[in-house]
Amino acid sequence: MNPADHETVANGTDFGAFADEQIAPARLAAAIRGRLATSASELSGFWFQVRGDRADYARELQEHLAGNAVVVLIVRRAPFDNVNAVLDDFVVLLEENQEACEKYLTGDAATDRRAVVLLARNTLQLPQVSSPVRLPAWFPRLGGRTPSVIIEDLTWRAEAPLNTAEAAIGELCQLLFELEGALLDRLHSVCAQKKAETASFWDQVRREGDGPSFNDFLAGVRRARHEVRNSSSYRPSVREGSSLVARIWGKAQATSPDGLSRLGKSFARALALPESADTSWHRSIVAVLFRPSALPPSDQQAFATNILVTIGAVCQMITAAAHADAYPSYPVPLIRSMSFDLRQGLAGARRGLIALDHYTG
Repeated sequence: MNPADHETVANGTDFGAFADEQIAPARLAAAIRGRLATSASELSGFWFQVRGDRADYARELQEHLAGNAVVVLIVRRAPFDNVNAVLDDFVVLLEENQEACEKYLTGDAATDRRAVVLLARNTLQLPQVSSPVRLPAWFPRLGGRTPSVIIEDLTWRAEAPLNTAEAAIGELCQLLFELEGALLDRLHSVCAQKKAETASFWDQVRREGDGPSFNDFLAGVRRARHEVRNSSSYRPSVREGSSLVARIWGKAQATSPDGLSRLGKSFARALALPESADTSWHRSIVAVLFRPSALPPSDQQAFATNILVTIGAVCQMITAAAHADAYPSYPVPLIRSMSFDLRQGLAGARRGLIALDHYTG
């Protein structure tokens, strides 16, 4: 079993397209409004890298910023490549777009914060420090003055709560539900034919009151899954422990990285993983970060441990998103990339399990 770089889930979802998605103008507009609301500066500059059509992006972003004293400009000729001349370039850009500045930056008498959004082909490769800049005489309400301005690059800093649409929580829930189904099929097949293979794993996830039979537990989980009406809202509970993924999540939470490696070994045995298989899977970044200090595990153990750690991380993310108001906001690219990586991990694990024949040991 060897990890692959790209995944396509069984239902045809192409994760490759997701990797190149641009932060939507509506999301960037929300981030800009949030920064303006807390800004102590009369004039702010926000830089943002656009990989696609900047004119279309600028038009849509300006629409989402309607009602705010914010103008969206496209960086074309001004280089912005010299730290000593960056604000000179800023003024040149304003002069080139006087009409747009006068249209969108006038605001009303109560508006004391203004912003210029600069859409560029690249990120801002300069220190982002506050400096005074002499504004043109025609500049709305601030003309001829020398306010202190900082141009902040929002390309990797536009923030959102953990339940933002870019987190794709519904897709995470659905993929988690589908992976659990594949795990149940495999574990039931192994347990029915050679129960001893599953004994060690069962001993580690069973709870008081479960009874001795792993097969009975699996059957109970199957019955509970029939009550799930919408897999995109599937949210396991560690406290209730009525699902297989909840048991895995709870065990993963309480286990050290070295312990997870040992748990992965018993899980690999319970899944009766072959020494090699013509299948691919994605090693999620959380599995790498929680790698054990011991010698590299076997392919089977690495695959099983990856499932355990990825399930735990997915459940944590789903739960955190459900309580997003209790946590800080984070950069949208970080949230989106984490979700993307976890979805690759879930989809790859399910695909790997489906590719295996029923246990015949």
